[in-house]
Amino acid sequence: MPIPAEADKLPEIEKGKILLDSITFQMRRELNSTFGWSLNDIIFNRFVMDNRAYRQYGVYHATRFLLDLYSSQIAKLGSSDRESEFLYKARINSFAIDPRSFMLPSAEGSYKKGFKLLEDYKKSLDNGTGVFNCRSDDLYASFVAVTGENMLGYALGLLQNAQDMPFYTLDNRIYEVQGIVLVLRDFIHTLYMLYPEIRAKNNEENMVSAMSYLTRICDYDPLYITSSFNSGELVLSYLLFAKARLEDIRNSIRM
Repeated sequence: MPIPAEADKLPEIEKGKILLDSITFQMRRELNSTFGWSLNDIIFNRFVMDNRAYRQYGVYHATRFLLDLYSSQIAKLGSSDRESEFLYKARINSFAIDPRSFMLPSAEGSYKKGFKLLEDYKKSLDNGTGVFNCRSDDLYASFVAVTGENMLGYALGLLQNAQDMPFYTLDNRIYEVQGIVLVLRDFIHTLYMLYPEIRAKNNEENMVSAMSYLTRICDYDPLYITSSFNSGELVLSYLLFAKARLEDIRNSIRM
């Protein structure tokens, strides 16, 4: 996701808008792509265009998780404060619709309403009624979240025992992992560029290494995927290396 030059010098509310956009960038791209949301499409569905559909499910999983983090922790003055009404409605109502659902309301329509609510939140920042307050403990919590069981932990679990999976299952899981990592990479890179206190902990080498491994997963698109050739073990190794570097960054922020 493009980030403005010298983004770390921007006012806090502008940082809040950029960080929110980093969470939703990949999901917006999928919804606006040529075939749209393939997961629940009758023609271009997850059985016909399975790689695309499972990547989209990974994108959805990561987007919803990070939106929850943003709304319930980062965009608040303190843990006891109320969430933004716009963010709360978006995450509880609009983005709670199963992305594979054929039922009404449609997933696409619901997500577009959610994006409208997110835009309303950004307008509330401009007019002074909204809150964004990313503290040092929120930065630490963000790295805890992405390295935890619901993000990288979940992605690692998808590829456990990769050698024993049938190729069609392994294929789908690799692309679901890719969807997760696409969102995670945007979010972490944006945090790093917005908040110089992360860089101040001598994390440049860790960040470069982590982004390199995450990008390899994002770019992974072999002609064939089987349990023995182009296996999930390669992607699994990239995940483990990236997770270790991100944990180093996480630990440096805590100290």
